[in-house]
Amino acid sequence: MTFSGLFRLTIVSTVLLGACGGGVAGGNGGSAARPGPTSLADSTVDAWIEAAGGMQAWRSIERARYTVNTVWYDSTGSVRRMRPRRVTLRKTSRGEEARIERPEAEGLYVQVFDGDTAWAALNGTPLPPDDPAAEEAEYVARDVFYWFGLPFKLRDSGVNLDGRRLEGGGVEVRVSFGSDVGAHPGDRYFYEFRDADPFPEEVDYIEQGSDARDRTLWRHFRTAGPITYVGTRRYVDEDGRVTKELRIADVVLDPPLADSLFAPPAGPDRPGP
Repeated sequence: MTFSGLFRLTIVSTVLLGACGGGVAGGNGGSAARPGPTSLADSTVDAWIEAAGGMQAWRSIERARYTVNTVWYDSTGSVRRMRPRRVTLRKTSRGEEARIERPEAEGLYVQVFDGDTAWAALNGTPLPPDDPAAEEAEYVARDVFYWFGLPFKLRDSGVNLDGRRLEGGGVEVRVSFGSDVGAHPGDRYFYEFRDADPFPEEVDYIEQGSDARDRTLWRHFRTAGPITYVGTRRYVDEDGRVTKELRIADVVLDPPLADSLFAPPAGPDRPGP
């Protein structure tokens, strides 16, 4: 899930419009038969998709820009650090492209994934493939596309959904991925829907290679054009204290974008665009 990051959480295709709708998210399904885990997850996700504008609205968007601000808090709840990142997204026949511009003390980092190749640069100079910024470029690019594209990305191929009812009401939708999906297919997510709200209130996750389940609280759902996205994701510790926030702002849909934004800069082995 800020001109910063992420979104750690790195959470896809056709909407099944005949499902139960928003009532399931509140635990009020009208069917006489209790839905199974798959149908419960599908109907809950479908209700979220419809509340967020519908799948056709997401398909109509070809490009986007936004700022993601990461805010870190200390143990007293005071702001310790803030960092912006500027994100540019584009859908192409090759795949989903993303460009992230991240200012740091040493200068401006740029990370790009064009759906096939990832690269990074610092102050306009290409970084070697083993530089940390270059190594994580594909993961970060997929991440920013994924989180902004929720809930629609939950209908991509290779995304597995399972569901269960929560004690006291509500639904948990568990999300896992096929082995060939994304840079971290072992990540797992748990979306919790409460009351009659079609939008999730909490999203927990277990990163690939870890057993720790981390929590995020989702707040401030906002609208841009035909879609609704989550405006703030709050990371909380085991005591419920907020440790970090990811805040999305300055959303612009379908701005004109030059191809050069996604082309690597010139370097010793690259003549440039």
